[in-house]
Amino acid sequence: MKKFFAILLSVVSAFTVFAFSACGENEKSETEKKTITVYAPDGAPALSIAKFINDNEDFGTGATVSYNVVAAANIGGVMQQGAGDIIIMPVNAASKLYAANASDKYKMAAVVTHGNLYVMCKEDLTVEGLKGKVVGVIGQGNVPDLTFRAALVKNGVEYEASESAVDGKVALKYYSDASELLPALKTGKIAVGLLPEPAANKLVGMDSAFKYALDLQKLYDAEAKTYPQAVVMVKSSVIAAYPELVAAFGGKIAGAVSWVKDHPADAASAVAGVLPEGVTPSLSAANLNATVVENCKIYWQSAADAEIAVKEYIDAIIELEQKAAKAVSDEFFAL
Repeated sequence: MKKFFAILLSVVSAFTVFAFSACGENEKSETEKKTITVYAPDGAPALSIAKFINDNEDFGTGATVSYNVVAAANIGGVMQQGAGDIIIMPVNAASKLYAANASDKYKMAAVVTHGNLYVMCKEDLTVEGLKGKVVGVIGQGNVPDLTFRAALVKNGVEYEASESAVDGKVALKYYSDASELLPALKTGKIAVGLLPEPAANKLVGMDSAFKYALDLQKLYDAEAKTYPQAVVMVKSSVIAAYPELVAAFGGKIAGAVSWVKDHPADAASAVAGVLPEGVTPSLSAANLNATVVENCKIYWQSAADAEIAVKEYIDAIIELEQKAAKAVSDEFFAL
């Protein structure tokens, strides 16, 4: 009888070990099969991942990567809900929302777009020459408006919101978006306007007399000729689960940008394919070319390299509008 119980005990023990081992294997398998969700707003940030969408890029993780492009106005809600594992979004919005999902905060892995805003006009201009003119500006209280105003402040140029010219100052006339400002410029209702790519290039296509009169990136920082526009935010849990992901993502950006220059129709199609139904894409084969892509200033700058510039930019726009951003500490960055 003792021998029988000994044999029975050994069988039970072996089964228990097998069961726990199988459970561990299942858990590992589930981790390996995890779906990583990537979100970007339509426009230049979406261009940065167009090749990845086209190629179903998984960055060597073995996971399924789900790519999503949403209207720019909706990207903040994605982070607020913790819906994306990787989110490309304006840095000021990221500064306010990165800790919304308190149990799994986002970290800034890099800056990926560095400004795509240009002052368009039919004449040559200097920043001083903007005084006394009315400039059409989009995105009141958001990145285009805030960056333009920050650049004016840096250059010692005063401004005020006005629909008519103001002596010695830049008058800012606000439009909801590029689709509203473009026809106003084309029809001559306003002579100077601040536009992002690809809208700026589209304007030149409508009327070749328009030129890129001023590069806002140079106005903001004459040396770097950039500002930190859109950043790559990654959930802390994803960084822990896939420690090589951030480096792999960054290592592929340059090639992805070159691909967009060579395959504009495929890039536009890839982005359009992951937009929600009913949303009209801002990118098309007709408005994408090498100049537009170059003007979007898409490249990877790691959190470590971008930390100072990001903090300075956030501080600059907070001085203009306190609620526009939130000062960040080292906790914000994936260092």
